[in-house]
Amino acid sequence: GQLQLDSKATNVVTRWNKRMTNGYALDVNYTFSRLEDNQFGESNSFSNRQGSALDNYDLDGEFGVSLLDVAHRLNVNATVQLPFGEGHRWLAEGVGDALLGGWTVTVAGRYQTGFPLNISQSSNNSGLLGSNQRPNLVPGVEVMTTGSQEERAVSGWINPAAFTSAPAFTLGNVPRTNPDWRGPGQRTTDLAVSKTQPIGGGKTLSLRVDVLNLFDDPLFLSPVTTFGTATFGQITTVGGFARSMQFQVRLGW
Repeated sequence: GQLQLDSKATNVVTRWNKRMTNGYALDVNYTFSRLEDNQFGESNSFSNRQGSALDNYDLDGEFGVSLLDVAHRLNVNATVQLPFGEGHRWLAEGVGDALLGGWTVTVAGRYQTGFPLNISQSSNNSGLLGSNQRPNLVPGVEVMTTGSQEERAVSGWINPAAFTSAPAFTLGNVPRTNPDWRGPGQRTTDLAVSKTQPIGGGKTLSLRVDVLNLFDDPLFLSPVTTFGTATFGQITTVGGFARSMQFQVRLGW
């Protein structure tokens, strides 16, 4: 029969939006997705590039969750106008209005599950010259460790005891991907605080403070997925950036 590369995608998107009324606005959207394929060569910054097919004559056997799959993703954007200053409940005039009036706080957050992992074996003992090789699973042993992302990043993300080397001239039984074997999830929250103050003569003074990565969440990259190496299952690289702040002052006329 003819060998064929296939892909299948499923997406469910839910969104709730509230425009600015009563001093606040909110936009929340959640996406559930499932991307499956049997393609090779695909990769991203958070999932190691996979090798070739284990069996070039059975590409249907490689069909499974894609390395690009993100099962769950949540985006939240909220804006609140503080109830001080002209047109609000408290401190509608005078010094109180000048100091506390007109402030707006905006929070933007993005949270998602990690990408699937492709586990291979460092020594290619299949004897097929150029074929990929994967280890064997140890029955009854959990592949993924438990704990918080920060704990697992230090102690190990994948349990090496869950695998053994495939014997020479055989193919390992580890699947190309497994929907339950995923790298670290991603979370980032940004904060913006701004104020616009009239200063007379049609002029305005705008102040703004941005805090990027408010909670200083690390953006862990993929653990090492090559069984047989000294760092197998460990996270050795962190991407993204640490918490940072920026200030802006703008005079308008």
